[in-house]
Amino acid sequence: MTLNDLLADVLDQLPKDRRQAMDAMTEKFGASDTFRFTLALLAGCDSRERRLVRMLLNEIEQLDIE
Repeated sequence: MTLNDLLADVLDQLPKDRRQAMDAMTEKFGASDTFRFTLALLAGCDSRERRLVRMLLNEIEQLDIE
């Protein structure tokens, strides 16, 4: 199975509004296949999961500052 196969599977599961938001972002900023896959996974997350991702990103930012 390739990354594009996985991406297609994830995109097929996204609600229309989340897929449109993801597509708009990738059109505006561009994205590699890997990043599109990451965005698709995030678009499929619920609010708790997105909050945990934000917490992880904040932790990573703190590590970069130190």
